[in-house]
Amino acid sequence: MNWARLDALAGRATARQFGERVRVVPKAQSSGRLVVGSDDPERPPFEIAATLDVTDHSEHIGGDGSRTASRQDLMLQEVALLIEAGAILPPNAMPKAGDYIVALERPGSPTFKIATPAEQNGGRFLFMMVPV
Repeated sequence: MNWARLDALAGRATARQFGERVRVVPKAQSSGRLVVGSDDPERPPFEIAATLDVTDHSEHIGGDGSRTASRQDLMLQEVALLIEAGAILPPNAMPKAGDYIVALERPGSPTFKIATPAEQNGGRFLFMMVPV
């Protein structure tokens, strides 16, 4: 059995089922003549199909308890983007930390900022993001 081939097939099936259009907006990474965080003129924005996972959950703040017996919870949001390795079409278009991702098919087209560089996850690239 060829596990790499099976992983690639499963990844493509997942992208077809759960994928959505997103716009990748590259941002300047160095402070030369450009302001860091401004649009990168050498990497134009582009659209791609990717799997965007936005998960809201509650985390209990650590500690042994309080004198009032109240529980302190913190609402967190985890945002992950999975891009199939073969889906990146423009040359040198791999998103980088600091780039923006716009969810085009979601109400209000929310924007996220890539917080971590690409991590290989089978035949996919995984990015963790934060809301902008």
